[in-house]
Amino acid sequence: MKKKVSPRKSPQQSRSKERYQKILDTAFDLLSEFGYDALTTDLIAERSGISVGSIYQFFPNKEAIVYTHAETCYLNLHDHFFGLIREEMKTRKKFDSKLIDVTLNAFARTLEEVKGYHLVESILYTHPELLLLDQKSNERFANSLAKILFLPLFPNLSKERATHVALITVETVDSIFKSIYREPGRSKQKEKKIVDELKLFLLAYFEKLSKN
Repeated sequence: MKKKVSPRKSPQQSRSKERYQKILDTAFDLLSEFGYDALTTDLIAERSGISVGSIYQFFPNKEAIVYTHAETCYLNLHDHFFGLIREEMKTRKKFDSKLIDVTLNAFARTLEEVKGYHLVESILYTHPELLLLDQKSNERFANSLAKILFLPLFPNLSKERATHVALITVETVDSIFKSIYREPGRSKQKEKKIVDELKLFLLAYFEKLSKN
């Protein structure tokens, strides 16, 4: 049976908002400490000091709590990354290889600075709705990347093709970074080699786009 992952209600009063956020924060602290399978609403209630009944007023189950936190995390990823990119684009009028460095550095910085991302990524396969959320996040990234970066820098691209190019770029970069972070005990040297290869791939792709 498919479990519901949306909250029962959104808090309106300031006190309710504080309890709502405390439930989410406590759940992710416990998730980091004990893992997904061991996480329960009873454990969240015990650690947060909020009764199970009060938790159920907002969330039907632990899946909904995790999903809500993950959804916020993905939105924060988007806003953080494009805040950095918009600053870069204020002074950039054309594509060059430096832009790839800047963009990948901004993405890596975003993954490190947005709280909870690595934890969300580690539990993606616990629920199909989380995988769908990850997919929607990539589509959101691609739409913004097409609008903010590809269309201004590659005026020969149609809006449709710019969106396709952006999605290919996002899916590729996301897959590579996921593979890096999933490797236990990865070395910085190996990580750099992988990212350097990714840069060469993107450079060849974008240079071809600029000539078409």
